[in-house]
Amino acid sequence: MSAAPAVALPCVESIADRAMVAPRYTSYPPATAFGPQTDRLAKSELARLGKERAPLSLYVHVPFCRSLCWYCGCNVTISRNADRGDAYVDTIATEMVRVAEALGAPAPVTEVSLGGGSPNFLRPDALTKLATAIGRYFTVTPDARRSIELDPRATTPEQIDALAAAGWNTVSIGVQDFDLAVQEIIGRHQSVAETTALVKAVRAAGVDDLNMDLIYGLPRQTEASMAVTLDEVIALAPDRIALFGYAHVPEMRPQQRMLEKKGRLPDRYERAALVVAASERLRAAGYVALGLDHFAKPTSRLARAAAEGRMTRNFQGYAERLADAVIGVGASSISSTPRAHWQNHSEVAAWDEALAAGGLPVNRGLALSHDDRIRGDAITTLMCTGELDLAALDRRWEIDSQAYFADALTALREDADLAEFDPATRRVHTTPLGRVLIRNVCARFDRYHTPGTRRGSATV
Repeated sequence: MSAAPAVALPCVESIADRAMVAPRYTSYPPATAFGPQTDRLAKSELARLGKERAPLSLYVHVPFCRSLCWYCGCNVTISRNADRGDAYVDTIATEMVRVAEALGAPAPVTEVSLGGGSPNFLRPDALTKLATAIGRYFTVTPDARRSIELDPRATTPEQIDALAAAGWNTVSIGVQDFDLAVQEIIGRHQSVAETTALVKAVRAAGVDDLNMDLIYGLPRQTEASMAVTLDEVIALAPDRIALFGYAHVPEMRPQQRMLEKKGRLPDRYERAALVVAASERLRAAGYVALGLDHFAKPTSRLARAAAEGRMTRNFQGYAERLADAVIGVGASSISSTPRAHWQNHSEVAAWDEALAAGGLPVNRGLALSHDDRIRGDAITTLMCTGELDLAALDRRWEIDSQAYFADALTALREDADLAEFDPATRRVHTTPLGRVLIRNVCARFDRYHTPGTRRGSATV
């Protein structure tokens, strides 16, 4: 949601008592609703986008990491063989050729994002080769946002030089927690010194938008220990800070069971205390709260986008709205257009084999129904602004929103502590508690969500 007003945060008990399990709503329908899919859906959507010549956001997934962090919920491949990165870039180029062919006409790419895994698994010449391939097969606009995730433990000066030469201007750095006891448990040893060195290096290389990721809800975290980590991060003056709640899903990510063996996971009251204390500290340092879990300097691009109603939410989290379609390439990458979502094969070998067979490496996805699109609009608006203007939905979709969402609005009466519907203005307004638990509110508009299921993660 846009910059949160200067109101007191709700108490820990009220947050914890209302916590539930729900999707993170980086898409609607959530990825858990995807089903088996061929590349026909992707090719059809890409052809439509090519005809429209609408702006695109390009996401490139690099799945490799040199070691596995026990908390990780991402699709990663562990390897220390840098040659695998070289071969991967060659195959990515093949996929780009197929995507460009399916588009049929050059469409302006206004954003390029490299995520992982650890994109800096790639050697400097591989990073340069990847940037060259992107420029060869897509029409990247001169002012395009170019972002990359970097691991301070493995980024070299030569990689930074290669990225600067290719015009990368936005960097996201994973921190998670600087406390040594927590780092030991999660299997990620990262010092303040090496993180500081990377921050200084990318700033010197021209990066003008820096994000840092933190996680709350890890074993051994306390309000005091998190305060120390936050102070270290604030001293580095990132433009944005993402404060994610740890999602414990060992049935999907078996390595997370290591955390259970090494320490007790905080309960919902402890998690709520951590997020309240962290939010208060970040606000006191001058950061404004945006959406579910982001904080930004008022002068940052994301904060300006939120103030101007241009902030959106997609599979990469909160971002400036630079395009309505995100096209993903690489193993496990997800693509999203206004009419469909699809995901590539997660395993590198299966992704590679699908490309070798001559098609696009699509594994699963979903063509959006008219209802999906309407509900997706409502949920994304709530996730970004904390409010929902039914009259605006009426105009966009030519429906009677109050009748369309009658069940959701009736259910919200049970959530009066989270949100209120004003029939006079035909607006849904979230309360301070509802801003923290916005996913609870969104779940009322989600026809795929079944209360009490484990399809999702804790809302705090």
